[in-house]
Amino acid sequence: MSSDASSLLAPLVLGLDFGSRFVKLAYTTDFKRFSRRKVDALIFYRDYFRQTDGGLEFDWPRLSISAPKQVVVTGYGKHLFKNLLPTITEIRAHFLGASFQTGLNHFILLEIGGQDTKALYIKEGRVFDFLTNDRCAAGTGRYLENMARFLKMPWRQFTSCSQEPVAISNTCAIFGETELISHLLDGVPLASIAAGVNDSVACRALQMIKRFPCEILVFVGGVARNRAVVECLRRSGNYQVIVPPEPQFNGALGCCLEKNTDSR
Repeated sequence: MSSDASSLLAPLVLGLDFGSRFVKLAYTTDFKRFSRRKVDALIFYRDYFRQTDGGLEFDWPRLSISAPKQVVVTGYGKHLFKNLLPTITEIRAHFLGASFQTGLNHFILLEIGGQDTKALYIKEGRVFDFLTNDRCAAGTGRYLENMARFLKMPWRQFTSCSQEPVAISNTCAIFGETELISHLLDGVPLASIAAGVNDSVACRALQMIKRFPCEILVFVGGVARNRAVVECLRRSGNYQVIVPPEPQFNGALGCCLEKNTDSR
């Protein structure tokens, strides 16, 4: 039997990462090739699983996914499944995902999602230290989206603005507009304000990771797809910044890989 045919018959392993904005799914039969799917969190909660007498049940056919043999969950929604499915911390999920995607065993891992930021120090293939900022959405994807919406800039345009940033000191996702209004009244170009917003997120993240003694920075999470923030990290910090091929699915990949480590 060919390897392709064998993989079709092999049991499906699926990782679920419940983010604040999207639910990310990664699934595989061989831990070499992964399929991915992203669903708006509200739509996922509303349409793709339901409560039953036995707990919660996923609607796999509606997701166009074969029923998996094993599922591992992380993220904001993992508490819903802790008595039904294996769950792992987001720290472990992102560590496994980033190690797999980069092949590195000594690096700083920065994950900026919709509502929080995590910084991990990986040494000798283990998590030596970590910091999280999960009490406030300051400097996260939600903040960036709010500021782009306030400036009425298309997302693609906003995430290309990294040059000549104006200084932004308030990275609050709710009250950051006040400082932007002040810059607009002073006649600062819109592109410089957007660049300032992106740069402020990068600088906030660099403050989190400065305690870690390493020059390689692996950047994952939804904000890692923001080209301007990546450029600001490279310009403002003395790091080799690496964005893996699938930064937004890193946690879901890590959930899949947890089952691979179980089988060793």
